[in-house]
Amino acid sequence: MKHARNFPRCVRFGMAMIVAFAPMSVVAADKERTAEPPPPTAADFARLQREVSEQRALIIQMMQVEQQRYDMLLKLLQSGAQLPSTTPLPPPVTPPGGAPGTPATGMPSASTATASAKGGGGADRVGVVTGRVDARGGAIRDAYVYVDMAKGSARGHSLEIKQKDKQFSPQTAVVQKGTNVVFPNLDSVFHNVFSTSGRNSFDLGSYRSGDTPRSVVLTTPGVVEVFCNIHSKMNASILVVPGPLFAKVGADGSYRIENVPVGARRIVAWSPSAKAAQQKIEVGSGGGQANFTLDIEPTKAHTNKLGQPYGSYKE
Repeated sequence: MKHARNFPRCVRFGMAMIVAFAPMSVVAADKERTAEPPPPTAADFARLQREVSEQRALIIQMMQVEQQRYDMLLKLLQSGAQLPSTTPLPPPVTPPGGAPGTPATGMPSASTATASAKGGGGADRVGVVTGRVDARGGAIRDAYVYVDMAKGSARGHSLEIKQKDKQFSPQTAVVQKGTNVVFPNLDSVFHNVFSTSGRNSFDLGSYRSGDTPRSVVLTTPGVVEVFCNIHSKMNASILVVPGPLFAKVGADGSYRIENVPVGARRIVAWSPSAKAAQQKIEVGSGGGQANFTLDIEPTKAHTNKLGQPYGSYKE
């Protein structure tokens, strides 16, 4: 330090200031390091929402795969096929937010599936329902018979109803709940497909040939009357059934539904041109029978999607 006395006074003053402020710099640096992180931004929230959506989509996809595998094994059991001992039934899928071991909606547990396919001693527990459907007051158009028994949603199923020559094709269809119905427009003019049928109501808006076909998933059992908001003569009827147990009535009036679980079952006959009829029967291992007579109903006029009469648009 004695050599420092030989430095000019200004130099000695600068060295003293450096020594004095050095601790203050260290304290400031420590405060900066311990400061709280900045609050999340809108971009952070958007990224988090995107990651959650991707995870949800992945979970749903996994559940759909397990459902398909389960359905395949259940059909094998119901048909009486013997599964290898190394082929276990898939475990129940836990839905998001559900308790571990809780089956997803529409998917019974493995023990329930085995019991529904076979009874005590390995006896067959399904039967065939047959019968006839006749008409009173006219001819039946596209009649169907189904078992009013829930079997879960038809994940991944799709049906196409074309719009061509200002008509729907087909005009009558039966789908299991959960089916995606696609309405491609093959006409050069605009169509606006809609329905006001309860919980299956929808409005697909206006589009024409060349536009991306629009679709709707029908989730509730019941009849869905479909119309075009531009062309009053366009109409179609879709029957949404609770399960896959249904059959179309043949030209001779007969029908046949296989793999119906034994027990008391409600059988329903339906046609877009008649009033639906139902009856409860007992289905045994030897099957069951249900015959129907449907009363033909007159065609009813309908309004546009706003509940108003159609205008003077030239069809």
